[in-house]
Amino acid sequence: MVIMEYIYYRIYLAYQRKGDAAILLSPLYIAIVYALIFSPIAMFIIELLKDPQSSNSIYILAIYMLLVLLYTFRKYCLHTDIKLLSKKFAQKKINRSIPNWCFFMILPLCFIWWIMTYSMMVDFIIKPLGLRGFIYNLYIV
Repeated sequence: MVIMEYIYYRIYLAYQRKGDAAILLSPLYIAIVYALIFSPIAMFIIELLKDPQSSNSIYILAIYMLLVLLYTFRKYCLHTDIKLLSKKFAQKKINRSIPNWCFFMILPLCFIWWIMTYSMMVDFIIKPLGLRGFIYNLYIV
């Protein structure tokens, strides 16, 4: 998780230099990145539990997002000290070689990851194996 700490550190510094609320925005940015990276797992569970009206999908997605937000804020707001990260990463050579805008390209790349993995999962796993609503149908029938 050193990579995510470094991304958090660089995003925090970028928001701070811009004059924005870095203490709030950088954990939110990391939370969205985490949510998008691990969303195929959540979407797979949603597909397995999908009912015919698709009414339970929003609840599962809300629980997933709440868990990601709680984890991120617990980790980065309560347990990560920016001064310690500054000591850890301030003298790294990579700071001068990677511009800040590259770190803000992570989010669009995560959206692409999410779309590609979800569509491939549905096309190659869910539909061919008939798993849509499998767990829901198992308990209802």
